[in-house]
Amino acid sequence: MAQKERVRYESFILRISFLFVGQFALYEGFQDWNRGRADIHPEVAVLTILLYGVSLFIIALSLMPSSTLLRFKDFSLIPLSLSIITSVYVVAEIAYRGAYRTDVLAFSQYAAILVTKGLNPYYQDLTPALAMFNVQPSDLTPLSSGSYLATFQYPSLHFLIFVPFVLAGLKDMRWVLVAFEFATILLIYKKSPSNLRPMIILPLFAGADLMINFTASSVSDMLWVLPLVGSAFLLERKPIQSGVLYGVACAIKQPPWLLAPFLIIYMYRTESGHIRERLRKVGLFLGPAIALFVAVNLPFAYADPLGWFFKVVTPISSDLVILSQGPAVFSQVGLVTVGRLFYSILAVGVLVVLIGNYYLYFDKLRYVLWIFPGIILWFSFRALTSYIIYWMPLILVSLLLWYEAETATVRRGRTV
Repeated sequence: MAQKERVRYESFILRISFLFVGQFALYEGFQDWNRGRADIHPEVAVLTILLYGVSLFIIALSLMPSSTLLRFKDFSLIPLSLSIITSVYVVAEIAYRGAYRTDVLAFSQYAAILVTKGLNPYYQDLTPALAMFNVQPSDLTPLSSGSYLATFQYPSLHFLIFVPFVLAGLKDMRWVLVAFEFATILLIYKKSPSNLRPMIILPLFAGADLMINFTASSVSDMLWVLPLVGSAFLLERKPIQSGVLYGVACAIKQPPWLLAPFLIIYMYRTESGHIRERLRKVGLFLGPAIALFVAVNLPFAYADPLGWFFKVVTPISSDLVILSQGPAVFSQVGLVTVGRLFYSILAVGVLVVLIGNYYLYFDKLRYVLWIFPGIILWFSFRALTSYIIYWMPLILVSLLLWYEAETATVRRGRTV
């Protein structure tokens, strides 16, 4: 009876998941048909027909007998993957006509090109990248001085990732971002218990932004999401390997830096031994992370460490204009007159409060840490949706780890 109940439960979850995936893929197919100009681009018609076909098939599967349904339990990956590929192609190549919609990806690819010529991107004017990748003035990063950002502002792995693809002749690095997306989805899917797999990746597709629109617009955050997901899965059992992957994420972009105090607390509080053992576990994680970060960035920072440092902390220290979907929007639209300093202090205050609460109430907040950077950044003077939405894969990992911990507790209770 227990086996029949498990199959019934798994089948029901699978049916709901298939309906969601089918509806999502149908919606994306409809959007691609509208914006893809199929009369001029016949490949869009072909891709749309394929997308509609797999969408209708998976919706039909949701109504099949359980014996048939369970044979296709991994099929949801097909329409979701086809939705990503089709939509990114249509948006990037047709709607945007191949232009990058952020200066970040343009600067990163241009920096990778400079590296292949033996130049240090941190000390070069990156303005030529804007014309090279057709970046429009509306997509530049404005400064309060009236000019635009024209220097590289991220750790070096953010452009080093693209060097092999530049050497291979790839012209559009958005497809590298798509590859990182697929790797992230597959990693979370593979690490999930089989009974949760049909539904675990659905929150990633609650809207089209995370996996489609932001990538098509050249938002590069998925580069750090993948190694951080790997780090999260290894965090408790393999602190050294987890630290290496955390160092990789930090060497790509700054948002993972905000996790450092919370990860230190996590390592310290999850070790039940003497204080020396707790500090040892912290060191096993933090040491490799710092070493990896230094090793990757040192060749570019060696000539002028201070200059490199101020380049990398540009998002914090430079005169970027207020741009927010958080509290700072009140200053952006002129409802209040406080400036960037106020929101910087506010964000630091939120950081301090979260650190204190995480340490004091660790048992209750243990798995919440992955959303903390999004909360902190929401209070800063630059608070964009992308600063928050890219933490969703990490939150899914946290839910999985929580589920596994509770399952293990239940099993131990049964054997006592």
